[in-house]
Amino acid sequence: MKQSYKILIVDDESEILDSLRKNLTLEGYSVDISSNPLEAIEKVKNNKYHIVLTDIVMPEMDGIELLREVKTYDSLTQVIMMTGYSTMDKTLQSLEYGANDYILKPFKSIEFVMDIIDYSIQKLERWRESIKGMIK
Repeated sequence: MKQSYKILIVDDESEILDSLRKNLTLEGYSVDISSNPLEAIEKVKNNKYHIVLTDIVMPEMDGIELLREVKTYDSLTQVIMMTGYSTMDKTLQSLEYGANDYILKPFKSIEFVMDIIDYSIQKLERWRESIKGMIK
């Protein structure tokens, strides 16, 4: 089941990208990465992602702008914001713009991140079942 879900990770820190890609791939997800939010938008335009994990503070474009772009292409895409900053202003702003969850960096544990992703997948599954029920 997990291999049918595509995840895009966007962060300007290569260690975060590598760690998340490795762990999510081991869990069976199909994973793409991008260190540049502008490149990430092109990937979103050309691919169907179920989940986008994005840092909030990045050069060229912040994660909130990326969130807004992602939601214009597919409003059901689960967007999880990541931030290393203790201020909650941008995190709250991202939730107002449709982010589905957020994770503080450094991560408590990779298992915590996996739990957040699994929860997002469960929400997608519930929506899918709900839509199927309405169509019948």
